[in-house]
Amino acid sequence: LEKNYSTLKEKKLPHQSNKSERSYHFTSEAKSILKPIFDDYCKAIEEQQWDEAATFHDADTVLIQTGKKGVYGREAVKQELMEIENLMGKTTARISEEDYQMTSDFIILKVDFEITTDKMGVLKGKSIQIWRKRNKNYLIYHEEFSFA
Repeated sequence: LEKNYSTLKEKKLPHQSNKSERSYHFTSEAKSILKPIFDDYCKAIEEQQWDEAATFHDADTVLIQTGKKGVYGREAVKQELMEIENLMGKTTARISEEDYQMTSDFIILKVDFEITTDKMGVLKGKSIQIWRKRNKNYLIYHEEFSFA
């Protein structure tokens, strides 16, 4: 019995066999799809191109500053981003610790960020974005951030 048990422990069941490989595949696929889009979004924000930045958001988007405030809708998010930028002044951001996850219709991106601002110094924080697939395009459906 003990010998049979150790043999079973070493064998992987069919649903277990490629879990890490599948996870890696979805992670790398998610990154290959979303990274160029995310970079373009960050560029629009950094260049204060608010109309352009708004095009990356779904019509039903939400933007939440964790524990503080949330806004709904593309136009409201655009206004909130403009307000944040007015408080901070000109900004440059450094993104790190990117973590991509994917389902059939969504890509989830978690990042750490460091923003150098004209008016508030250096701010560090975390963000999570849920991008929804709409007509072959991915748009931000939910964005939540917090400052450390």
